[in-house]
Amino acid sequence: MKRFAWMLLILINICAFAGEEVQTISISKSKVFQSASLEFQSGKYESTLEELVKIETKIDSLNSGNKQVQGFIKYWKGICFNRLQEFSEAIKHFEGSISFGFSPKDINYELGQAYFASEKLTEASLQFRESIKKKFKRAVSLYYLGYITKELGQKSKAYNFFKFIEKLSDEEKKEVLQASEMQIGDMLLEEAEKSKDAFRTIEYKVIPHYEETLALDKESALAPVIQEKIVKLQKKYDLILFNLRNGRPTLIPPYLLRIAQEFGQDSNVTFSPAETTISKAKQSSGYSKTDIMGRYTFYIEDYLSISPEIRFNNTYYFNRSPEIYRNDNYLIAPAVRSAFEHTFNKKPAALLFDYDFNEARRDVNAENKLVFNSRSNNLMIGERFNYFSWGESIVRFRYRILDSYLDDSDSTMTSVVYEQIKNFDLNILLFYFSYDRFRVQNSLYNTDSFTFRGDVIMSRVKDWFTPSFGLALTTVDPINARATRGRELLMNPNARIAKTFKKNWRANLKLDYQKNNSKDESNFAYSKTIYAFELEYLF
Repeated sequence: MKRFAWMLLILINICAFAGEEVQTISISKSKVFQSASLEFQSGKYESTLEELVKIETKIDSLNSGNKQVQGFIKYWKGICFNRLQEFSEAIKHFEGSISFGFSPKDINYELGQAYFASEKLTEASLQFRESIKKKFKRAVSLYYLGYITKELGQKSKAYNFFKFIEKLSDEEKKEVLQASEMQIGDMLLEEAEKSKDAFRTIEYKVIPHYEETLALDKESALAPVIQEKIVKLQKKYDLILFNLRNGRPTLIPPYLLRIAQEFGQDSNVTFSPAETTISKAKQSSGYSKTDIMGRYTFYIEDYLSISPEIRFNNTYYFNRSPEIYRNDNYLIAPAVRSAFEHTFNKKPAALLFDYDFNEARRDVNAENKLVFNSRSNNLMIGERFNYFSWGESIVRFRYRILDSYLDDSDSTMTSVVYEQIKNFDLNILLFYFSYDRFRVQNSLYNTDSFTFRGDVIMSRVKDWFTPSFGLALTTVDPINARATRGRELLMNPNARIAKTFKKNWRANLKLDYQKNNSKDESNFAYSKTIYAFELEYLF
């Protein structure tokens, strides 16, 4: 019991002793105690004890028969022994202090902790009761009393002690409220598991109580302990699906909300989606980009997941010349993603099927007005599997139908994609390859292209930030315009530094460079550099 009790008290931050300064009487301000005070304030408790022993040897000549001074010295030594976790010595000196009639406000609390650490629970209870009468650390003392009576099997008394804490002021109870509510949850669980209807009681009473307790402070040292209790009960009573039939874990929580705000500088503003040409704008501009994405995953039995998703993206350029602000745009993109879980080569695999709908509006006429630019319907079927021992593989087949504001730009695109993850000890390599067959209403702009991309996500540097680097190469064959465009090559290196803080927030510094080589320089050749800062909130 002793080991568990001390671990628990450390978690809730109540094993620290009463105050940083010793309760004193006027004699403590004497020069006789100056050295001891300096040592104590520096946290040198052994040195403080040595100084107090020196004073004790002179006590008869300094204050002959002064029991208050003798009691004060014993009290102070008891404090030092408590700090040094020499609890038997602390008990002896606190009791000696009380026998001399010296009983400051915190002595019962300090003595109660020493008794508790020595597993003298009855004696500890008496001292914590006295501390409550003196209105010193009532919430913590009530917690000790609740814990002790619970250990002694007096569950009804323990429950009442824990509930009394709720009646105290917020300031007084804040350091132990979450711990006391967890203890109440533990007692509710113990009673529920004795009943015939344990499943229903745990689902509708015990777990909700733990969840409310966790919500009191999700960042506390005790929060992971409470979360673990919730998860264990959910697993034990099959209240939540944790693993699919092939062993792949489910998403917990099943929802995702991402809100990102990006500010950057684009050296050459271009807009490529739904355009048959990507000519250089010849001007740079700062920009603001807002991106919001939400998704919720539903599980049907233990083999099928369906994830409705919606995304909104808005881009605004600060350079308000017509050539630039005609690229202002926003995108709305709902989607449904599904996975049928199975096994391949005795390892987890999934058959994937996605449907995406995108609609983009843009200031196509440079009238400071966003109008229809394009809409697309996208279908994808694929397979996610583990053929290699060192990482997951994904093969996808995609088909897109795009309707542009320019009739000649209406198009279809058929793609075959292969993605591979390579896990190293500390770093991750992502490899991407795709073949894209692009067919446009105006066949002059038909292309076949191959894209090769590699990204390295490195391990965190000094537990501070995570760097990543990537390089993409796209070779384009303009089937019906080779004479004027030649074979084009788009090079796209990029770098990123990410910093996560406060659990849900992430800041990103981005650098992206693009250079497209083409014989038709006026319509297809361009280069651009983008510097950006992005702040993300992930919920």
